[in-house]
Amino acid sequence: MTTFRSDSTSLPELIKDITTGKIQLPDFQRGWVWDDDHVRNLLVSIARSFPVGAVMLMETGGEVRFQTRPVEGIDPNTVPKDPDYLILDGQQRLTSLTQAVGLASPVDTRTAKGKAIKRHYYFNIRTALEGEDRLEDAVVAVDESRQKRSDFGRKVDLDLSTRQRECEQLYFPCDKLLSPNDWASDLFKYNQEAIGTYFEFQEKVLSAFSAYQLPVIE
Repeated sequence: MTTFRSDSTSLPELIKDITTGKIQLPDFQRGWVWDDDHVRNLLVSIARSFPVGAVMLMETGGEVRFQTRPVEGIDPNTVPKDPDYLILDGQQRLTSLTQAVGLASPVDTRTAKGKAIKRHYYFNIRTALEGEDRLEDAVVAVDESRQKRSDFGRKVDLDLSTRQRECEQLYFPCDKLLSPNDWASDLFKYNQEAIGTYFEFQEKVLSAFSAYQLPVIE
């Protein structure tokens, strides 16, 4: 007899279970292919508390056993070989979220034309606070060195390569969305006069991520 259960799970809890290997992928699942625009749109949807669809998990331990692997971006040597759950549906969304908000390493993504790129994602705090309709413009992608360049790479338009530069320019890294306290402490050190602005950002944007619930079908 097959039993299904539907419930909601918080985004922080899901990301924690994925990064610790409690939730993994069956090895037959194809690789993740979402592009940069999809990743940004996903982050904006959660910031707006919009639904992003349900995910489906299968509990392990039955008679049928699959080869497993962690979500892309997670070192297989750091997680157990026997996860508690496998992702059956929602791989691309969960992989995007895990890489963007749960790991410090850059996100492996693609351009609209299919070129492989690595990106870190940020919220421009000032732009995000201008209103919900500005959230799309507030999400900024930079390269793996945490810079944004133009003129074929010769000109640096945005440099977020150190925590001090992030704080001085008020760009909040998405990999700190679920654990912002260290960043807030550094903001107090590098840009104390912006603390009030940060608290407003925390209330209007960060809280959306910490409170976000995803429908999960087991």
